[in-house]
Amino acid sequence: MTSLHYLEFHPADHPVYLKKIGNWVITFLSPREDLTHIQLAITSVLPRQVSENLQPVRIIIDQTEIENRWLIQQIICYNSAQGKDEIFSCSDAIGIKVIENLIEEFNKYDVELSLI
Repeated sequence: MTSLHYLEFHPADHPVYLKKIGNWVITFLSPREDLTHIQLAITSVLPRQVSENLQPVRIIIDQTEIENRWLIQQIICYNSAQGKDEIFSCSDAIGIKVIENLIEEFNKYDVELSLI
């Protein structure tokens, strides 16, 4: 069984109200009117290397019962050596590195975010 990892946003930084933070854009994957299950994509708009051949593309998060805590579903990176996307989790070193970079960049723009 894989462990669950969450992004926790500061109460003033609810992700459904955020649009663009630095080089990341937040969009709805679920219908906006469906408030029972909200799924968001945090997408990189600037190619940036996370390792020799990998560039973070998108992080998929789901709303949880806890107001500011979002379940990390997928961390998607483009593998330039293979020419395709790869899916990672926070159980992978690459996944953790992508999340740490996201948190660092969000903090630069005063959006408080932590990994749980």
